[in-house]
Amino acid sequence: MRRLPLILIILGAVLAGGYWFARAQAENCRETEFWRCGAGMPTPRSEIQAAVADGRIYVAGGFAMGSRIVAAFEAYDPQTDSWERLAPLPRRIHHAALAALDGRVYLSGGYRGLNMSVGTTELAVFDPAENRWQALADMPAPRAAHVMVAHGDHLYVLGGITEDLASVWRYDPAGDSWEAGLPRMPTAREHLAAAVIDDDILVVGGRLHGNQATLEAFDTATGAWRSLPPMPTPRGGLTAVAVAGRLHVTGGEAFNPPQTFEEHEVFDPASGSWETLAPLPSARHGLASVALDGSFYVIGGATLPGAGTFASVTTTVHIFDPEE
Repeated sequence: MRRLPLILIILGAVLAGGYWFARAQAENCRETEFWRCGAGMPTPRSEIQAAVADGRIYVAGGFAMGSRIVAAFEAYDPQTDSWERLAPLPRRIHHAALAALDGRVYLSGGYRGLNMSVGTTELAVFDPAENRWQALADMPAPRAAHVMVAHGDHLYVLGGITEDLASVWRYDPAGDSWEAGLPRMPTAREHLAAAVIDDDILVVGGRLHGNQATLEAFDTATGAWRSLPPMPTPRGGLTAVAVAGRLHVTGGEAFNPPQTFEEHEVFDPASGSWETLAPLPSARHGLASVALDGSFYVIGGATLPGAGTFASVTTTVHIFDPEE
């Protein structure tokens, strides 16, 4: 057997160590007084988003161990604390956006490869009743590391890496068509997070030439943007959802110095103020979250920032139950 170059031996050791590290993360999900654990995902991964349809949580694609890109599509049932593997995505993808509307799950954009230079324009929809994906009308331009949320009868796509980082698009499922002329975000950014409260889409954090703490609200009724008090901790690669009318934000990463975040910060639109709550038990980025039955579910992600992602992906599911 021919002797392997030293760099390959070192790389193999790093990836193997990362594999067992990720397994340990999944098998030893750490609970605290405020956070409990759910069953871990079948596929450890990062750079993902999640969506809820008919009481189940769906997670799509992402980076798996060793810079592997996956087409895995899995659903979590909180009632049975179990996961189910479903029909895989149409293609392997990461940094895509996921949202649910009228019982169906939509996947937009993302990167197919590791060079992360050009995102895709694709939009696809998953029908849980038929366990299959269907291609829909392409987005107006390629997009990745963006967010997609549902409000009313439409889907909204905001931010991300695209021709115009501040652009906002609206998708109409009834006509399978896109509208690209919506008012632009005041602050351009990618690796951001968003959630819907009443008629507002709250867009928080992200990065562009460094991490941001920006919080802005888009009024879907009037099309107007307004600035809100910034998040206490600037970060990109974070996740956010609305639980009981408040915005819960956690996770994220920074590069200077390199770190991942455990901070759990909550914005109350009624008071216009932020509050710091119990931190996430394991700091990580590229993670997903949803709100379901009044609880905050935080799923997957990687515990190491940047290139360390490929050796630190997790299956971890943490659940936070806000006090009444």
